[in-house]
Amino acid sequence: MGAVVHAALMRTAIAADATRIAELAESHPATPVPTCPGWDIARLGGHLGRVHRMTIGVLTNTVDGFAAADSMEKPPADRDAIPDFVRRGAAELDALLAVRDPESPCWNFLHEPLRAYFWFRRQAHEAAVHRWDAENALTPGLVTWSVHPELAVDGIDEYWVMARERLLAARNIATLGGSLHLHSTDVTGEWMIEINDSVLRVDHGHGKGTAAVRGTASDLFLGLWGRYDLRNEQRFEQFGAGKVIAAAVALGGT
Repeated sequence: MGAVVHAALMRTAIAADATRIAELAESHPATPVPTCPGWDIARLGGHLGRVHRMTIGVLTNTVDGFAAADSMEKPPADRDAIPDFVRRGAAELDALLAVRDPESPCWNFLHEPLRAYFWFRRQAHEAAVHRWDAENALTPGLVTWSVHPELAVDGIDEYWVMARERLLAARNIATLGGSLHLHSTDVTGEWMIEINDSVLRVDHGHGKGTAAVRGTASDLFLGLWGRYDLRNEQRFEQFGAGKVIAAAVALGGT
């Protein structure tokens, strides 16, 4: 899928997920979010609105890096104002992305090509994970909402980029103890992952790993980010060395 088509899908997802989070911040502001310890849905909404404004700052700033934190609108102290804060930030971000060429030059915080597409992608996956957080807060362990399959496949790809640049060092993972094969069961997507001496290698396509996990693209994506347990035999099929799967779970973020 080309970047322009992907960017359109990402814009749609960003808007839909922000809308839903704003709705839940309005109807259930004080509901705790188990996957974000110490947060309730209102605070999660404030976080997303803040992230939108940081991204807007990057996309409109001619200087490399994030815009100065003190120049960005902060989440309101009044919890009743959080839903509007989320909606306004999402609308402003969408208006900016609507006219921004995904291939145009733009700074990012990883060693990725310096193009605006990075921010379409990052914001789509940020919003997807946090929408799941909010949905799960209402009915812990009983979420029926899922990420769009094509978006989830791209999210898995981006996850390994984030792992290479940030998560490995943060989690102090030196090795998986073998290779891990991830296989999407509902849309085309396969990954072979090896981590040795904190060096990550990811290959696309079929292969035989020391361990393997099969599941829907959405479940695999959310599992990598720690929202589902890749060792859950009811949600995933697992094969091979459990210690490799356990190491992959330890890598997963919050």
